[in-house]
Amino acid sequence: MGKKRQSRSEEIADEATGRINEAAGFLTGDRTLEAEGRADQRKSHRRTYSVRPQSDGKWRVEAEGASRASSLHEMKDDAVRKAKELAQNQEPSQVLVYKQDGAIQTEQTYG
Repeated sequence: MGKKRQSRSEEIADEATGRINEAAGFLTGDRTLEAEGRADQRKSHRRTYSVRPQSDGKWRVEAEGASRASSLHEMKDDAVRKAKELAQNQEPSQVLVYKQDGAIQTEQTYG
């Protein structure tokens, strides 16, 4: 149900791989590899916000790893708007919007 949060060791591995790829791209003149390396490094620092339904019919916006909701909304559209606002202010980040059945409806990445 959704994406699993990376462990700290996986985050460190992504960042190390990114640094190696960036350096290899720089040394060989491969701009694509260099850019991919930078992207891998950013990925290790990405913050994820989710929009999920609650049993009371409200929609919950929550940052990954948080113990409490960032906000609660009567309407799904309002919750999605708030999650996108939070994500855009915290790049690199992503928003996962879930359906009532728990499946991911949409995913948006920023930065």
